Amino acid sequence: MSLAMGISRFGFTPIIPLMQRDIGVTEWDIAVMASANYLGYLIGAYISRKQWIRKYIRIWLGGGILTSIVLLIAMSLTLNILLWSLLRLVSGFLSAILFVVASSVTLGQGRSDWAGYLYGGVGIGIAFTGIFVPMFDIVGGWTATWQGLALGGSIFGIVAWYTLSKASCPEAGKSGQIRIQDKFVRDYEWYVLLISYGLEGIGYIITATFIIQMIKSMPELSHIANQSWILIGLAAAPSTYLWAQIAKKTSITVSLRLAYGAQALGILLPVIIPSQVSTMVGGALFGGTFMGITSLTITLASRVKPKAQLQAIGELTTVYALGQIVGPIVAAYLQKNFNILAPSFFAVVMLILALLVLMTSAINKKGGDA
Repeated sequence: MSLAMGISRFGFTPIIPLMQRDIGVTEWDIAVMASANYLGYLIGAYISRKQWIRKYIRIWLGGGILTSIVLLIAMSLTLNILLWSLLRLVSGFLSAILFVVASSVTLGQGRSDWAGYLYGGVGIGIAFTGIFVPMFDIVGGWTATWQGLALGGSIFGIVAWYTLSKASCPEAGKSGQIRIQDKFVRDYEWYVLLISYGLEGIGYIITATFIIQMIKSMPELSHIANQSWILIGLAAAPSTYLWAQIAKKTSITVSLRLAYGAQALGILLPVIIPSQVSTMVGGALFGGTFMGITSLTITLASRVKPKAQLQAIGELTTVYALGQIVGPIVAAYLQKNFNILAPSFFAVVMLILALLVLMTSAINKKGGDA
């Protein structure tokens, strides 16, 4: 999770201003690369539901980890927007595969209580990028940052391969086997979960992609842009565990509603009150919720669809990816035609809609309680 999501996917966010500064990358170039990454994520999420992914799970784990590192290096070796977009597309594809496979391996062992620890890896990866990107920048600008992330990612990759490859070889009939259900039943409650999670994909990705750029555009806040990104990662790391504890005391759906509301507030605060305090508080709220929402949603899905976890996680990840494709495109349009803060207001609207949709759910009455 630290490599595939925290570094390979979100490492792009703190590098955006550096690529703009050093080589004049445009807003449209950024939107194209971001959307290419999310298109790859969508394709990977869809394919991850297939039986042959599970059959060759070791190959996908090892190949995905190695290729993700190579792609980070390759980003620094070209100035061609088409090649960049292709690299980001493949990177997104592998991120989705590794995300779904790691989730399925963990939850497929009947240990949904591990989800809080598993998804905390994303925050660790984000914090790593926030801390080290400025250091790599001093060494050699935008190219050194991509290469430095590849170096750091290789460390995470070695640990990931050593641990996950051992856990990913279930024997027939053992509890660790990822169970497949022939017929995946989609009812009203499932569609509620899908729609709310898709809206979250739109709302969160706008902030995750453009937050540093937005903060740097405000003269009074530009000096804390990197610190805010580090804070987001540090808040995300323990957040999944903390939300799991909240869910135990309430329910998963109640916790999800709280998380959606807190995330909307976190995005809105720096926009309506542009100060250092509000920006850092907003960053902590955003970082402390976006992976929590993912963890709670995936855990809820695994409990609602216990015999079809791979399909459930893959389908949720697919609709999430659809939202992430729409988000950057809409954000680029709003920035160009209104102002740099407009995308944040749009993101908040999406999260409020997600909350309203989720409030129609009665999943917690059907066995979805934590």
